[in-house]
Amino acid sequence: MQDKQFPAAIYCRISSDREGAGLGVQRQEQDCRELAASLGWQVTRVYTDNDISAYSGKRRPAYREMLDAMQSGRVRGVIAWHTDRLHRSPRELEEYIDISEQQSVTTHTVKAGEIDLSTPSGRAVARTLGAWARYESEHKSDRGKRKQLQLAQAGKFTGGPVPFGWEMVDKLPVIVEADAAEIRKAVNSIIAGASIGSIVRDLNDRGILTRRNMKWTSTAVRNLVMRPTNAGQAVYRGEIMGKSVFPPIVSVDQWRTATAIVKDPSRRSAFDSKVKHLLAGMLRCGKCGEAMQTSSRAGGTDATRFYYKCTTAGDGHSFQTAQPVEELISAVTVAMLESQHVSGKMPMPGDTEKLASLQDHALTLRGRLEESANSYADGAITAQQLEAITARVRSQLDEANASMAQLGHGSPLPGPDVANIREWWAAAGIERQRAIIDTLMTVYVDPIRKSAPRTFDPDRIRIEWKQA
Repeated sequence: MQDKQFPAAIYCRISSDREGAGLGVQRQEQDCRELAASLGWQVTRVYTDNDISAYSGKRRPAYREMLDAMQSGRVRGVIAWHTDRLHRSPRELEEYIDISEQQSVTTHTVKAGEIDLSTPSGRAVARTLGAWARYESEHKSDRGKRKQLQLAQAGKFTGGPVPFGWEMVDKLPVIVEADAAEIRKAVNSIIAGASIGSIVRDLNDRGILTRRNMKWTSTAVRNLVMRPTNAGQAVYRGEIMGKSVFPPIVSVDQWRTATAIVKDPSRRSAFDSKVKHLLAGMLRCGKCGEAMQTSSRAGGTDATRFYYKCTTAGDGHSFQTAQPVEELISAVTVAMLESQHVSGKMPMPGDTEKLASLQDHALTLRGRLEESANSYADGAITAQQLEAITARVRSQLDEANASMAQLGHGSPLPGPDVANIREWWAAAGIERQRAIIDTLMTVYVDPIRKSAPRTFDPDRIRIEWKQA
């Protein structure tokens, strides 16, 4: 008869720890210890995987560690609350059977009794229990999916963390105005031409955190901007199901436009080829008037430092560290944009309100073209329907473009509806910032005198305004 004082282990697992305190596995361990005492087994180790599903296929670290201990002979007996705590996958079960048979490991469960894996009948029982556990998991998963689909079709909350922008009050979503303002700002910034990166920097610089109290990343901002819930749309697995119980924060057209812009495959490659420095090719040498180019060199702490320099041969031409002059010109530009005097003399189109409306309309039409193309690719509409939609939308887009051309749509300056110039400037993106600087001024950098110290001297920066 086998000595029952051989080393044994307890294995505990719970798929979803809703209480967040590991209480489920604690209850399992207590029952397993009582069984071990009745068997006279000596428990040398408890292996616990908390809040991990066996059905999901995710790696269970404690389970793998227990298998290694069984393989090495350090564990000769295993106690679990039920067989489904050990396995819900036939593949996992077969591996467990092989190791148990090779190393003569005995398995006991609180609910299913002893599982003798050394005999054909015991293995058959284990496989049958495993098959039923698998069936129950799959059936539960199907029920969950059907429930989520029904909730989405009804526009209701499908569960999980409450999205950024809302909170639940009496089981109903209510807009959190501070968060909603950030969503509107991000969406409008994308429509205005800002990059994802500039929005990430702005949010993090102001200490705005995600719903999980983490810093923003490009992926998080991208997902935030494209989220259908922002426009009050219910979605299930990427498909719009209709109106959502979540009150909208932006309009459907705004959401579609921003989504189309972010999804544009040319956007990323175009960004990669853009200039990286605010004044590249725009600063002019104070001696010869030629455009200065960017240069770089490694700093004392291996940090790269950037410069602007005149490439004209000979001595006495301009050379300037990039950061201080960029900060100075940005500050001067923002101050000028904020000034009522300068605003009144900007070369703005004749009808700025109409122009802003046309620009938004054009972006919305492009978003609809993108959306219809995606619908065709997904098989939601036919080629004939796509052709009809494209012809109609393109006709409207041509009309909008023609109207903008008549109004002088080339101006990069902010429209009259911009409330906060500093925030608008920060989100505008480097291309638009450069265009504005080029519209307003020409900047010269006077050379450094040989006896002058190597510190930034704002008096060496000369600005010639292009507008009186």
